[in-house]
Amino acid sequence: MTPDLRTFLGECDAAGLLDRVARPTAPGGELARRLAEAGERTVWFERVVGHRVPVVAGVCASRAALARALDTTPPRLVHTVAAAIDGARPWRSTLDAPFRAHVVRRPDLGRVVPVVEFYPSQRRRYLTGTIVVARRPGGVNLSFHRMMLLGGNRLAVRIVPRHLHALLAEQEGRAEVAVVCGVHPAVEIAASVSGDPALDELRVAAALLRGRLACTDLDGFAVPAHAELVLRGRFTGALADEGPFVDLTGTADGVRRQPVLVVDRLYHRDDWLYRTILPGGAEHKALMGIPQEPRILRIVANAVPGVAGVALTPGGCSWLHAVVAIRVRADGDGRNAGLAALAAHPSLKRVVVVDDDIDPADAQAVEWAVATRCRPDRDLFVIPHARGSSLDPSRDPETETTAKWIVDATIPFGRPRGEFLRVQPDEPARKPVPRGTRPRTPRRPR
Repeated sequence: MTPDLRTFLGECDAAGLLDRVARPTAPGGELARRLAEAGERTVWFERVVGHRVPVVAGVCASRAALARALDTTPPRLVHTVAAAIDGARPWRSTLDAPFRAHVVRRPDLGRVVPVVEFYPSQRRRYLTGTIVVARRPGGVNLSFHRMMLLGGNRLAVRIVPRHLHALLAEQEGRAEVAVVCGVHPAVEIAASVSGDPALDELRVAAALLRGRLACTDLDGFAVPAHAELVLRGRFTGALADEGPFVDLTGTADGVRRQPVLVVDRLYHRDDWLYRTILPGGAEHKALMGIPQEPRILRIVANAVPGVAGVALTPGGCSWLHAVVAIRVRADGDGRNAGLAALAAHPSLKRVVVVDDDIDPADAQAVEWAVATRCRPDRDLFVIPHARGSSLDPSRDPETETTAKWIVDATIPFGRPRGEFLRVQPDEPARKPVPRGTRPRTPRRPR
């Protein structure tokens, strides 16, 4: 069986991890509130007011969900994605493409698709589970982009200065693209990875799925054959106001002039599902943060051998704060690891470095390490006037700078490691017996 969104949802349902909402739900604040309450669970809205298509969200809302989708464990997730990037492999070509079952030409998107107005105060309707497939020499580029409905078949697409931005710049803002929505989580993870411009994210997805990804040709575009929804369109070179949008920090982003995408054809499967993502929610953070961790892992490993794990933390918006776990081998390894992490992901504002007995994704364990192993006068390093992230509301709006800091919460070098380890309930601590004495044996009662 070819892995797709439906098979994964079936696995979630069988495991009791899928919440079904049977009552009619409005595609606006009501739906968004339900997703916010669901946290890291997957939600299936069976009846959406004004539409016949169900809406699904929360598919990739946690490390556990993504690990399940990739047949790995949460601690091994970063290593699994890193291995797929290094070992990208071909996908399987097929003529069997279920999304071709229905085609709508020059679609009125707001009528066909239950485009959600997540935050009524913003008064904007967005497609958020959308992945752009763009041609590049020797392959394709996949990237997630939010799309604001302008009306009819027109969308304003937020494009940051990365690969698609460069492609449009080379072609004076004009390009033919395909857009897919509703695919297996492996494809979503691959589309979220930040790599070399030559990286073919479809091949990364194929590696994550162990070669089981099936793609079909659509007007010269390689498209996952089992996508729920596919749009064929073109960037026209025109610009339109896009925003405000609630981004990773949960605060409203600004209004920008962004490229306009005109959708010429819309394809969807029989009994199709519409995939959406709550802006600023757990799933938005997971899909933004987790795919960045392999790059941090690789660059920190070049600076400090023995990197055990990396996590961009939800409390840090899965973008601004990171935790790196290492095996300390020399004095100063903690500081070097922190500096390497800041270089690997320039949006980072804070890095906490811990020993390899600490799970970097366990917030309580990380705080315990800071409490028991860090001395602020010695282990806190501040880097002033560094370029920050555009998502950070506290940055200087004129210079785009902030301060960054490293917290070295590793065991002080040269101190016995055993003094800083947690004593487990089944391994009680034993007091050392002074030399030349024997423990007293209690007398038996007479």
